[in-house]
Amino acid sequence: MMLKNKVAIVTGCYRGFGKVIAELFVHEGAKVSVCDIVSVNTLKEAMNTSIQRKKNRVLWFQTDVSQENQVNDLVSRTYNQHKRIDILVNNVGIAGPTQDCWNITLDEWNQTLAVNLSSAFLCSKAVLPHMIRQHSGRIINISSITGKNPIAHRTPYATSKMGLIGFTRALATDVGQHNITVNAICPGNPGGIRNQEVAHALNTYHHKRFDPTQYHMELSKIRQEGILAGQHRGHEGYVNTLITHNDVAALALFLASDASSSITGQDINVSGGAIMW
Repeated sequence: MMLKNKVAIVTGCYRGFGKVIAELFVHEGAKVSVCDIVSVNTLKEAMNTSIQRKKNRVLWFQTDVSQENQVNDLVSRTYNQHKRIDILVNNVGIAGPTQDCWNITLDEWNQTLAVNLSSAFLCSKAVLPHMIRQHSGRIINISSITGKNPIAHRTPYATSKMGLIGFTRALATDVGQHNITVNAICPGNPGGIRNQEVAHALNTYHHKRFDPTQYHMELSKIRQEGILAGQHRGHEGYVNTLITHNDVAALALFLASDASSSITGQDINVSGGAIMW
């Protein structure tokens, strides 16, 4: 019960990292507000049935976290219910377009940054007055190793994830005096470094016109093979297993707990060694 009596907000809980993080937080004793852009009924169906039985510990919201009024409603209703907010996990993210930069529209660019980056600003802005008042808090941003080592044809996504790392560092300097920590988790993906090799093989090396369909087919093949940092680099000390949602959730739990009180402003990789900076 590492989070006993703590109050947390986790965004993007319909699937993926957010779903598993929220479920783990509830099992560890937290009272958790879960949200996603899907309906509450759809969100409840997606979450683990054991979570639904803990009705006194879970609040459900349909929230578009790129919209400030909806974020403020999520935060205010959570605070009104529990009279405190201890943890915020900014998990929501979209892939955005997979295309050459010059073929991406401004609307596609703006949407990716709004969901992946501006949402973290809006949610943090909303919870911080409560955290400052109680002189404690944990903010955890889910970034990506793609922010540090970008993949070709993913300009908006890579930009938003690197921006999230910058936001993490800047915000940590703002709120440290209030006993609030801010950290980012950078998950790897099943393709790892090989993702970049696929992108280059399809475009740079062969000088072919980029084909998004073929690109995703190649990535799917890599994921099925279970390659993380590349079979050819396995002997160099890289972990040759898939990164799971549980790996990321375990780190989120640590960063949300009292055990991480001296860690702030960090971007921590969960990548099996695919990225070491």
